[in-house]
Order: sequence, then C-alpha cells, then structure tokens
Amino acid sequence: MEREIVRLDLDRDFESFEELSNLAFGEGANLNREMHEWLFDNNPYNRAGNMMFLLKEGDKVIGCDGLIPNELYVNGKTLLTAHSIKSMTHPDYQRQGIFRKMTENSAERGKLDGVDVIIGLANAASYPAYQKFGWATLFEKEVYVKPIRIKKLLQRKLKLSALAALGNGVFTTLNKLKLRKKDKDLSFEWRQDVPPEVQTVWDRYKSKYEVLLVRDYQYLNYRYNERPDVEYVTLLMRHQGDLVGFAILHDSKTKRSVFTSAVEFFTDPTDERYISAMLKTIATYCYDQGLDYVVIGTGGFGRYEELMKRHGFRLTPKPPSNNMMIAHVLTDKVTLDELDGGHKWHITQGDGDTELDI
Repeated sequence: MEREIVRLDLDRDFESFEELSNLAFGEGANLNREMHEWLFDNNPYNRAGNMMFLLKEGDKVIGCDGLIPNELYVNGKTLLTAHSIKSMTHPDYQRQGIFRKMTENSAERGKLDGVDVIIGLANAASYPAYQKFGWATLFEKEVYVKPIRIKKLLQRKLKLSALAALGNGVFTTLNKLKLRKKDKDLSFEWRQDVPPEVQTVWDRYKSKYEVLLVRDYQYLNYRYNERPDVEYVTLLMRHQGDLVGFAILHDSKTKRSVFTSAVEFFTDPTDERYISAMLKTIATYCYDQGLDYVVIGTGGFGRYEELMKRHGFRLTPKPPSNNMMIAHVLTDKVTLDELDGGHKWHITQGDGDTELDI
C-alpha cells in the first residue's frame, strides 16, 4: 500500500495518532485533544501551519515526528528554533528506516518554514539514532530536587512510623528556621496566571544570558496561560516595587508523593540575593501546600546551580529520561560552537516534551 507524509490534521488523523501514541508511550501519553490543538495548531510561532508530520499507510498512521517552534536567544541574537517532539514508529513497522525518514522530513520542512536550528532532549532509545544521523550532542541535562517532607522516605527505609515522624519533624523544623529570615526590600506575589508585566523582566535581564529559550510574554502566555489541560501558579518577585524575577510552578503527584516542578525560573542570573530569595519562597510554598519535594532543572549558566546546592538541592538519584540535549543546525545564523556546552545554557523543566505529558 502506498505511503505518504502529511501534515497532521486533528479532525482527520487524531484517532490514529492517538492509537500510535498509546503504542509508543503507553500510559504516560497525554491524549487530551484540546492540548494537542493548543500545542500544534495554535502555536504563535508557526509560519505555515503546524509542524507535526505523519507517515500514513492508507488511513493508518505508522510513523510520526514533529517540531514545536519557538524562539531561541543566542548571544544577543533571536533565532527561530524548534523542539523535536513525538518521534514515534508503529511497532509493526520497526527497522524499515521510518525514524530516519521522518527525522529528515522534519528538518527539511523546518528549514522551509524558516527554522534556524532544531533542538531536542533525547532519551536512551533515540539518542544513538540521532548520533548516527549526525546530530550534535550539546550537553546532558541535569535535574535537582529539594526534599520538603521526608516522612514517607523514612518510613520506607526505617519501617517504623514513629521514628519516621520524629525524623521528619526534626528535618522540617530545621529547614523552616532557615526560611524565617526575609529580605525586607523584596516582596512576592502568587498568581494563577502569567501577567504581561513579565515582559519587563525578560527585557531587563536577557542580555546577561548566553543561550536560552526566549522568555518574553508572548511565549509565556502561550505556554502557560493558554494551555487548556494543566493549571500553573506564578510567583512574582519585586525589589522595591520593580518586578525582578518570576517562577512558574506545576504541582503534580506520583503514586508515592506530591511535589511541584519549577517549569520556569528567571531573574538576574548573577544575583545571589534574587536567586536565593526565590528558592526560599518556593520552599515555603511547598511547606504551605503540604508537598514532599520540589524539582528544578537548570543548565550551568550563571549562579543558579551553585545557589541551588547551597539551599539544599541535590541531583536526582537517576537522570531524567530525556536528558541528552541534541541539535541540528539548519542555517548559517548560528553555529554549533555557540550552542555547545551546558555552561552556556539556562534550561528549565518547561523546556521539553516531558512536561507536556504530565
């Protein structure tokens, strides 16, 4: 039967796309129709329709690969980038070159639509293939976690509820004492939306960074305000009335724990006072909400990593499943040398398709 690559049409293709997603990702797949309309069709950075492509055999979707476009700030330049996402091959059609075919198609279509560089966070299954395709490895993403309540952890280790409760009480008391000291010149506000005012923070500090996704209001509004299936909370930090930083949190849960993930964390990357104050305020939020821990991803740029370690954050015991940052440059507007190395990047939990499936 003849095969063809088509641009995703949700009205026509969603049922078959949904079936392939289930086969590829199992229970972890987010199959919300409204989310996919927002993600693919309503992306404000689309130049000529969505960049999600399907390989079809008749009406059956047997392969998939796509790009989520947005903007990348690199040493003062603003480029059109796209994140490689939803690379899937039907299990009955493995070892037929479909993964390579769809990856090359995305690169060709992306270049036609003005994309300067494709980036992605590859997992252990796909990373060797991208290496064979000639994609560059930029760095390995790291994720940090700060324990807030350790009672459940101690119960699993000690098997005694009384000792676990005692240990958690001591741990909590000591940590809360560290959070008592406040900076009188800094004030904080929690909101259920991302306000347009965050644009001023981006404009004020972007020149202090080397490489990161553009965190202006257009991006944050699309990414967090307009997403239909997830609720976020926004932390605003002001210094004597001026907005100087923001964080966006996504509360979630596993079978064992409830936690929050800092999907955005942005301020002056050199300012110990600002970074520390936001970390402490997020920890206080976790205590107030009864959460077990907080997760923050970061690159090596600025003082974020240094200060997170100082405030009790540690690398997760296991690396994230999608942890290898890869890139494929399509134009001469940027070089791999400008992108190579985690020490150049500010990256968060919101940068990648894992957050889209939570």
